[in-house]
Amino acid sequence: MIPELEQRLKDFEAARHEIHDLVAGLDDEQFNRRVDDKRWSVVECVDHLLVVGWKMVPQLDAAVVRGRGRGWVAEGPFRYGALGNWFVKQMGDDRLPPRGGVRAPRIYVPRRRKDWKIPQAVEEFTNLQEKYSEIVRHADGLDLARIKVSSPVTRLIRLSLGQWLAGTAGHQRRHLWQAAQIKKELLR
Repeated sequence: MIPELEQRLKDFEAARHEIHDLVAGLDDEQFNRRVDDKRWSVVECVDHLLVVGWKMVPQLDAAVVRGRGRGWVAEGPFRYGALGNWFVKQMGDDRLPPRGGVRAPRIYVPRRRKDWKIPQAVEEFTNLQEKYSEIVRHADGLDLARIKVSSPVTRLIRLSLGQWLAGTAGHQRRHLWQAAQIKKELLR
């Protein structure tokens, strides 16, 4: 497996472990509580990642199948365009605390539930990470720069498969960090 995809597997595995650290010491009420009206709760941060992820998974799956079907294979390393790289940075990168932020499009807003149970959210998040890892393994050997994937928000946003995978990992890092900061405030 190429180093870029190995890193994505590590990213998604790290997120699977991080969710357990995130919920440790919280009860269901704290998990669902907002520290103020302007910020999401811990579960809303997690649910945002679930909403985004489960909307993105079919797009990523279809791109891998399409790439295989067309025989778009390559070994990398891959070069990506500047505009797509900028977009990926906006989603989230390795900088913590993250800089800036973008208001979530309506289709990515967390579900307004106040009864999330920690085990339920952890299980769904873990399942999502497993699905991402499966996509990464199936993408091995494909031309990650050539295969394009449209955003569920608008078909005008088309990034390469490699950029979506990197952006997804960074986006998760951003919101898990955000949730961890909320947890600190809740436990003070």
